[in-house]
Amino acid sequence: MERLEVRNLTIGFGKTPPVVRGVSFDVVAGSTTALVGESGSGKSLTALALMGLLPAGAGTQGGRATLQPEDQVWLDGTGGMHAPVGRGISMVFQDPMSSLNPSMRVGLQVAEPLVVHQGLSRTEARERALALLAEVELPDPEATFEKYPHALSGGQRQRVMIALALAGSPRVLIADEPTTALDVTVQRSVLDLLQRLQMQRGLALLFITHDMAVVQDIATEVVVLQGGEVVESGPVAEVLLRPRHPYTQLLVAASQAGSGSGRKPVPHEGVPWIEVRGLVKRFPMSGQGRSRFPWPWQPRREFTALQGIDWSVWRGERIGLVGESGSGKSTLGRALIGLLPVDSGTVRIGGKLLDAGDDAGMQSVRAVAQLVFQDPFSALNPRIRVGEALAEVLRNRGVPAAEARQEAQRRLVEVGLRAEDADRFPRSFSGGQRQRIVIARALAVDPQLLVLDESVAALDTATQQAVLALIDRIAAARGLTLVLISHDLGLVSRFCDRLVVLHAGQIAEDGPTAQVVGAPRSEYTRKLWASRPGGRALV
Repeated sequence: MERLEVRNLTIGFGKTPPVVRGVSFDVVAGSTTALVGESGSGKSLTALALMGLLPAGAGTQGGRATLQPEDQVWLDGTGGMHAPVGRGISMVFQDPMSSLNPSMRVGLQVAEPLVVHQGLSRTEARERALALLAEVELPDPEATFEKYPHALSGGQRQRVMIALALAGSPRVLIADEPTTALDVTVQRSVLDLLQRLQMQRGLALLFITHDMAVVQDIATEVVVLQGGEVVESGPVAEVLLRPRHPYTQLLVAASQAGSGSGRKPVPHEGVPWIEVRGLVKRFPMSGQGRSRFPWPWQPRREFTALQGIDWSVWRGERIGLVGESGSGKSTLGRALIGLLPVDSGTVRIGGKLLDAGDDAGMQSVRAVAQLVFQDPFSALNPRIRVGEALAEVLRNRGVPAAEARQEAQRRLVEVGLRAEDADRFPRSFSGGQRQRIVIARALAVDPQLLVLDESVAALDTATQQAVLALIDRIAAARGLTLVLISHDLGLVSRFCDRLVVLHAGQIAEDGPTAQVVGAPRSEYTRKLWASRPGGRALV
């Protein structure tokens, strides 16, 4: 049977010790091999080596990759790259928005390699591109062909990337974390699509992920990487049901979705601390509201993100806000702390009305509530040392400049970093460390409420667990109220004592975690839970 054999692959940067050492695995036609590990394990470097796309300074230092049974050499240990990239092997990257040209219609991007590399005429390439867009199940391929990337949803952009990867009819397809940033229903549809395409085309699929639940759904074989080395491999059922290596056991345990956080829900007694009443928020549709002088016969088109939300929060609660993309969960989280003006309705915190026109009042809200964003790198100024970023917040609170630096160092230690890290820039930290810095900055104002908007979505499972354990410890010590916005139902069910499910700008379900997970009342909640990764039975 046709297969890609990777044997003893070693990758390094210059004269430093190799970062990937002796990695071996097979990717067989018609099946899926999952390459699993936390950030820095070497899984993406392995994939980039197979594509001939290693970053500057990196190179293969040993091993080879061959296509069998022809024994055709695709990659050798001297850095020689012989794979027919785009035709023999192709790749779907994690972030389609950064991979697609924002100024070029998506159909033309799919058609371009057909003209350049396969010599098709423009007419032939267009017809072939339309067929590919239909094959990846994009709605109305003719209309989609003419759209720019920004006009498509995240799941639709990922389908365009898959169509682009299939344009050269590859024999081996690499998918590098293709569903990490997608909500559960879109993630499910993309995983199902990849499996259908694999069966129909007989593809050998190499799937890279840090999520063992996704591995359970899509893979036939799994290879576990830690520190650049293979620590365990084998059939997916064997590895997930009977993991031998401690690291594999940790990954499997972290992926198991529980039915509740184990914390008793906070009693809903007395007056709620936060009261949301009749909250409505509308946004102009794409292309609307940008002109200073709109034509009078062009009606203003709007999207209603929140449709009259009534909601209450009691002190000390840990609430999970869940729902698909566009459900309104991030909009509600921002409106909750006054970062987003609303069209109608009210928010009261501690009995005080949030009023965007009341500067003094909003300053007092900032001292009570803070937001932790999803991407810590974009939330930090890359030109300012992290200690100075924290000291600036402290000085604004009235802490004397002489004391602010020492206090900033103490805050870094509180989130598990070192005092000397204050002199480093954001680029020198890992993703998990940067998220700790952003949390330290949010805590620098000593808030009572933290809203975490997909704050661990891009982190690997082990790092997620570490960051959530940190938040858990600090929240317990300070008596914080937490609102965790996420599309990961397993994560929120383990961390939160109450779940609020949003659908189309309305609350579909609200209740204790154990009840919402174990006996959901809403059909929409049941659909979300059934779509989560890890639902396939292991046999």
